[in-house]
Amino acid sequence: MREDAYPSLGRTAWLLAGTLLAALVLTAAALVLFPDWPQIALMAVPTELAMLGAVAWGVRRTGLSWRRALGLRPLSLMALWPLALILAGSVTVFSEIYVIVQRLIPVPPEFEALLRELLQIDGTADLVFTVAIAVVLAPVLEEALFRGIILHGLARRRGPRSATLWTAAFFAFFHFYNPWQIVPTFFLGLLLAWVVLETRSLWSSIVLHSAFNGLSLSVFALSLAPPEASPPLVATGVVLFLLLGSAALLAGLAWLEGMMGGGAYDESYLAEADSGDAAAGEIPRGDPPARG
Repeated sequence: MREDAYPSLGRTAWLLAGTLLAALVLTAAALVLFPDWPQIALMAVPTELAMLGAVAWGVRRTGLSWRRALGLRPLSLMALWPLALILAGSVTVFSEIYVIVQRLIPVPPEFEALLRELLQIDGTADLVFTVAIAVVLAPVLEEALFRGIILHGLARRRGPRSATLWTAAFFAFFHFYNPWQIVPTFFLGLLLAWVVLETRSLWSSIVLHSAFNGLSLSVFALSLAPPEASPPLVATGVVLFLLLGSAALLAGLAWLEGMMGGGAYDESYLAEADSGDAAAGEIPRGDPPARG
């Protein structure tokens, strides 16, 4: 463990709080300066700029190069096959979890209408902009911040398992604007962190996150109302999709773990990263070492 690695849990909280505050200020400025922008642009662009600033700040605080701070190691093309299976399973399972949460705590019609208005696509320009934000910018910047800066810093300080749980919790909280999304987002955060630590590459979570958002956006944009069905049929459908999705997800995880050798998700990953940092002459400038 390295107690001087950035960030600690406290500094992670401050980093994310600063990111949200910056996003709020930039959104207010955008509303005043660019009132004719589409709603998704007014909401997304300030947030993406704030996250870009947070990533740049985090890399600087680590004292490492961008590649080492974010874990931008090459990803084998063969890993895309199990990642595709993981994608199919995760979209199925997490969407069903989202449905279950909505049935337990119904979404107010006003909030549902607001989400649909936010994602409403009118013309080619809106489509291109929405896809660019949801499928490219958001996954890249969120992964750089959460599975790059935060996950690697916490893993060095607390170990990979603790870092995975904390990063998923922070990731879920960051999406508090949609309370019904917090539970599936937490599980998605667990999955993305596991994939990064298993493949030892941030590119794996970027690819998975981007494809996940693309599929989710497509399903939401279709606006297909589910047919009316009796409660037993609904429950049977939910259970069936959960079983099939879980099977695909577990098979993909096992496939990827076997392909990676099955030993990346342990302290050897951090030892390898630290030895690489030392060899490159890069010394983290994070929190000062704890004193006894």
